[in-house]
Amino acid sequence: MSRRKKGDFKLGDLFNVQSSLKRFDANKVTITDSGYPYVVRTSVNNGHRGMIEENPQFLNPGNTISFGQDTATIFYQESPYFTGDKIKILVPKDVRFRRQNAQFIIAAMNKSFNSFSWGASRFNVNTLTNQSIRLPKNADGVDYEWIERFVAELEAYLKVTDLNDTSLTAEEGEDNSTPGRG
Repeated sequence: MSRRKKGDFKLGDLFNVQSSLKRFDANKVTITDSGYPYVVRTSVNNGHRGMIEENPQFLNPGNTISFGQDTATIFYQESPYFTGDKIKILVPKDVRFRRQNAQFIIAAMNKSFNSFSWGASRFNVNTLTNQSIRLPKNADGVDYEWIERFVAELEAYLKVTDLNDTSLTAEEGEDNSTPGRG
């Protein structure tokens, strides 16, 4: 796949950064086998702590990004979900944002936030909206179509090489690179 021209985009130009509709305290919720995902600041399991049953009027929309404010944990949430403390919701401004390109954009966000030291910064709305990420671009802005072709090509390669459904050993699964993110 050919290289693509890239540009810098402020998160505030790509997303509306919002507070959760309601914060559910981890010490007061009951994790169940049904309900909706409960997203917290953990770095594992897509940020999901489990499922909870709460009033659906407080669900955050799916097809958004959850952002842990003091941990910079960033995950795509395909379905509606509830959140714990210090989670911001990034709602896309462009209808072309979806699962097929979200992981690429999140990788760019992670790279951009790498320059911050963990725990030293609290990522408030102003910090988030003004943070720039580098993405492939075309005349219309972000080149979502190129991103989706790139991701599809990568997924096809992983499938052909039998790397699409691998599991880490216990040792490989330990993430010791970022203290306190568990």
